[in-house]
Amino acid sequence: MVLFCLLLSRVRPEFGSVVIKERGDAFGGGRVLTCSTFRFGRWYRGLPGMRKLVFVALLTALTCGPSLAQENPTALSPSEAYKAALAPLKAARAQPDDLTDADKFALAIGMAQASRDCLTLSSKTSALDANEKELIALGELCIFGQAYEPARATLVKYLSLPQPPEKKLAMVLLVRALLGLNEPAPAERVVRSLQHDFPYDAQIHFAIDQVIDAAEGLNDWFDNLALQLCTSQNAVTLPLLASGKALEGDEVAASSSVLFNDALRCVSLAKGRDEPSAQAALHQLTEIAQMPNWQGTADYLPMQAGLEREKMVGGRVPLRSLHGLSLTNSSLLPRTLLLSHGTVVLLPFTVWSPSAADEASHLAKLAPQQTIYAITSWSANTGRDDAPSDQILTTLRLWQRSLPPHVRMLVVPNAELSAFHVDSFPAGILIRDGKVHSIRVLSSAGAERMLFRPLADHASKHAE
Repeated sequence: MVLFCLLLSRVRPEFGSVVIKERGDAFGGGRVLTCSTFRFGRWYRGLPGMRKLVFVALLTALTCGPSLAQENPTALSPSEAYKAALAPLKAARAQPDDLTDADKFALAIGMAQASRDCLTLSSKTSALDANEKELIALGELCIFGQAYEPARATLVKYLSLPQPPEKKLAMVLLVRALLGLNEPAPAERVVRSLQHDFPYDAQIHFAIDQVIDAAEGLNDWFDNLALQLCTSQNAVTLPLLASGKALEGDEVAASSSVLFNDALRCVSLAKGRDEPSAQAALHQLTEIAQMPNWQGTADYLPMQAGLEREKMVGGRVPLRSLHGLSLTNSSLLPRTLLLSHGTVVLLPFTVWSPSAADEASHLAKLAPQQTIYAITSWSANTGRDDAPSDQILTTLRLWQRSLPPHVRMLVVPNAELSAFHVDSFPAGILIRDGKVHSIRVLSSAGAERMLFRPLADHASKHAE
């Protein structure tokens, strides 16, 4: 499984994460293999007892009956209902910081040892030149130890062999190494070669996703590079979706809702650059989402939610205000947040989303002068009726202590949270003067940058 961790990691390379998973969507029925993540410098983010409380809340959510995304559930077959019921667990496992503290220490030891061994063995690669198996194993070892430059050099050497037996694996690993070195442009050239040399599959799709994540929002040149990769993805995935299919595989697969929401992400990127292709792609995805064969599947609701989120961008905010409860001095006090004036940043979250606290910190650093409102509902955390829960309240108190000073927490009615069609957590919503400027599921540094891109564009126009 460590192999797939290294191949399919969609988290930021600079934080040194290791993930074993198929990419997880919150309610998509995609097949998550398993997930383990570690971030250097973030061992002690959780407070004592918080993990146990979050796990209790997650178990409650998983055993409550209908999926959290299903306000008006469509009748599902047993197999599709089972996929939908497992979705919150898959979403949690697919995010950073899902390890126990003991797991994190054990993983840290392994990574430190891998880094040392990588540096030692990389200085003696001439002895491995004739051993194909050990040469690619050295590349894997170096990536596991986050020694990305030795990994790059080793994998390039492996790929220069006359007929490397694991060429595809080496190229996917090379993408990871280059992204670890913050070199998305060379990584893009490698995924182009992957597309040329091998049939398109989920492994290649996720490798492209990694490059898009790393490139989008950096500057215009990298945005254009990301759009080109989007075009190559859509050329394969849109016809698949139009025929009601996903990217299947024996070991790695991408569900239809994953492919659909990847295409929507590309629409969002194109719209941000005023590309004329954006509306045509959105129209095509709308037609795909209306196909009757999706109804009764676990993919249907996340596809619809993603489509509604994207259609909301550029339009009026669905609510003039949020009517929440603010946790102040251990008491819940009524609080109304106006959405019709000024700039408002919302961070929808759940306590069973392991990366939520980190995302709050990341957003706070990206917008240090902007108040950020972390919003949730009772129902989103339990799956039950939208009524107060002592367990969730205790967890929220602990969670709030980890938040930066200008991130404020609100528990809002589930109907108000659902108005934004958020079914993947954590997410980010940027509103200015009553208009929705961006909505992003926060799964990468690129998503964080793109969330705040409209603020930078606004400031640039006013500076001119």
